[in-house]
Amino acid sequence: MAKIGDLVNKSGVYTKPGVVIEKKDDGNLVIDTDPMAVNKYHRYINTTGLSEGEKAEFNTILDQIYTKENDMDRLNDIQTEIDRLKMDPQSKNIVQYLRNQQSHLIREAKALPQKYQVDENQLKR
Repeated sequence: MAKIGDLVNKSGVYTKPGVVIEKKDDGNLVIDTDPMAVNKYHRYINTTGLSEGEKAEFNTILDQIYTKENDMDRLNDIQTEIDRLKMDPQSKNIVQYLRNQQSHLIREAKALPQKYQVDENQLKR
């Protein structure tokens, strides 16, 4: 089931990526291929799967974090947000997308967050 803001890589003869901006009652979707429309929902990673509100919250969090230029600061800030949001079951989708962004940044920066939280049962001994 498509949601407003979902990424559409290409559809039929239309080969430019776009985003769903409207769902019609007849089942048709209106796709906007303007790069700024795509950027509105998918500034950092593909956030298809999040609701429109979750996409906005995810982008707002990362907009604040990415004002910093140091990748270690970014990694630590993403981890802080993950730890904060994990406490709210309603935020589980955003947490998962933040983890995906963090994984991407870890590979890029070749570093890990300085501190993180983990469930004791997940530790391998």
